Amino acid sequence: MAKGWKETVSNFDNADRVKLLGVIDHLRELGISDDIPLPQLVVVGDQSSGKSSLLEGLTGLAFPIASDLCTRFATQIVLRRTPAEEATVKVTIIPGPEAQTNEHLRAYLSGFKHTSANSEFGADEFAGLLGSAAERMGLPKPGAEDVEDLDHRFSEHVLKVELSGPEHPHLSVVDVPGLFHNPTKYQTKEDAIIIRNLILSYITDRRTIIMAIMDGRNNLANQEVFRMAKAADPNGSRTVGVVTKCDALQPGEELGVIRILENSVEHLKHGWFGVKNRSAKDIKNKVTIEERHVNEENFFTTYPWSTLPKDRVGIKPLKAFLGKLLYEHIRNEFPALVRDIEARHAESIQELEDMGTPRQSASEQRVYLTKVVNEYQLAVNKALAGTYPSGLSSTHPLKLRMHAHAANTTFVERIANEGHTYQFMNANNVLDPNYKPRTSGGVYEWIRAWYKESRGAELPGTVNPAVVESLFRQQSAGWVQIANNHLMNMERIVTQFNDSLFRETVVDDRIRQNIVSHMQPLIMAGMEAAEEELARILRDEREGTLLTFNKIFETTLNTARLDRIIARMSTHAGAPSNLINGYASTIAGYAHLSLEDQAVYDIHDILKTFYKIAVERFTDNVVVQVIERHLLGSSGPVKRFSVEHVGGLLDSEVADIAGDDLALRNRRAEINSRIRRMHQAMDIAKKVNKG
Repeated sequence: MAKGWKETVSNFDNADRVKLLGVIDHLRELGISDDIPLPQLVVVGDQSSGKSSLLEGLTGLAFPIASDLCTRFATQIVLRRTPAEEATVKVTIIPGPEAQTNEHLRAYLSGFKHTSANSEFGADEFAGLLGSAAERMGLPKPGAEDVEDLDHRFSEHVLKVELSGPEHPHLSVVDVPGLFHNPTKYQTKEDAIIIRNLILSYITDRRTIIMAIMDGRNNLANQEVFRMAKAADPNGSRTVGVVTKCDALQPGEELGVIRILENSVEHLKHGWFGVKNRSAKDIKNKVTIEERHVNEENFFTTYPWSTLPKDRVGIKPLKAFLGKLLYEHIRNEFPALVRDIEARHAESIQELEDMGTPRQSASEQRVYLTKVVNEYQLAVNKALAGTYPSGLSSTHPLKLRMHAHAANTTFVERIANEGHTYQFMNANNVLDPNYKPRTSGGVYEWIRAWYKESRGAELPGTVNPAVVESLFRQQSAGWVQIANNHLMNMERIVTQFNDSLFRETVVDDRIRQNIVSHMQPLIMAGMEAAEEELARILRDEREGTLLTFNKIFETTLNTARLDRIIARMSTHAGAPSNLINGYASTIAGYAHLSLEDQAVYDIHDILKTFYKIAVERFTDNVVVQVIERHLLGSSGPVKRFSVEHVGGLLDSEVADIAGDDLALRNRRAEINSRIRRMHQAMDIAKKVNKG
């Protein structure tokens, strides 16, 4: 039987199969499996299911059995068929995802290497290598006592064991830690959860063939690993079942297991296999692997096991079947795998491009920031000129000049309509329609009351300048709130514009946040300057001496006085037609007023004339000196972020704003590493296609 088995193995060891299996191993070494699922065969089962003994039968290596400390990393076992003189054992570590961007860690793990002749490699050496590998991965050795407070309980790195010799077919399997159900100080509840999640991460991979190990003594329905496998592979299309410990069954239990092996209980596309491993007694009696194979072959010739197909019982048929299955699985998946690698390579390149150029040196950072500020200022200048991108709605924050113009117009209108306290009168003593009523009570009564209360040493009928100043402050009291509201509204418009423009011109969220954080004090300083300027203008207009050198004041006041005389005269319907004699005295008689009335009217006309000039001057000053100079001007919030400002920054300040932070540098390194791996993988795949 041994001879026939070796012939069967050799039938599968053609050049294409050897090349294809080698390619997948090479891709796994590159770390491609961190990003793309690779076709693989994974062994899963309970710690007590006989999984380690099965692996021993498959590989000839004495895997640790019944260890107090479970294996805390996955192991890839690669079998290669070579002439006897080339039979070797090679043990290395495949670094996991965390080492892909850490060159030091990657080199440290890759430095773990052991090579020896097959004949010189025994159970003690293998156990020692497992312990050394665990230490290299930052884990405790098997059998270590201090395991209750581990920083790293499991590792994502993979131990790779390559076995070559004439007795092996080309085969690669991955062994993951076994499930356990009774926690101890060596194996906690948390460990059980981690192992379950680790197994799930392998078996839910669509390109994984699941080799599920079942202890023949346990009911299939109670086997957790099969519940997990069935959930991951409901149709059983990716699962191979293996029943161990067939020789340990109690009399009468065989038929139930045979039905499972006949694929009658739980149907699997790839069926079931039965094996007999070395028992604890066999190990104690030092039964060799070859003797194990002979004992297994003899066992399955006995009834009722002899009723099963010969190619479904024993480690040797299983080994040959797995080699063929894995090869066919890889061959079927290979075209899609290549497409996935090419797509991931393209995605990674695009992802790197989306991150922009690297910004590690001072010159790279300054060039990047200068480019950003140029784009920003160009957009600012267009917005201030009223040139907007097409498609913006009428309410879009980027329409800065439109919003500023609308706000200024509203401000001027509010001052005109709501800025005064009392409604002025016309020369004929009727309300002036140019001033809307603001308070109850007449303006003349208000002036008369203040005139009386403020009389001092001035001669009767004359006006105390302090009275006009006091009345003007009261008349213009509404300016303060209206102007402050206007400034607050403009600050809101500018803030929304800045926020929107920064989002448009700086796509990198982190850089945008850095720029905003850096500019915020300067922007606030610009707004504070605008507030101080407004307060200064209000003080100058309302608290200082009433001054104007505007010639319109004299002209307007004289006109008002003349209009008032004409209006009074027009009220006398019986005016004489012949004014030759006593002309002057007659006019004076018609225009005569008491000294108090004359003073009240004079104050009113002076106040009205000055107010008209002052309000126009005030609104212009607010728009020009506050809004345009301090908010929209060169030192304002929208122009503070400028080429000149960036040019004056220290290298350290530029680095704080535009430099790649540690997370970004690591991300770039990770993507670059992935691109290199994918590029190498594509080269490897092309060679297979050419072959």
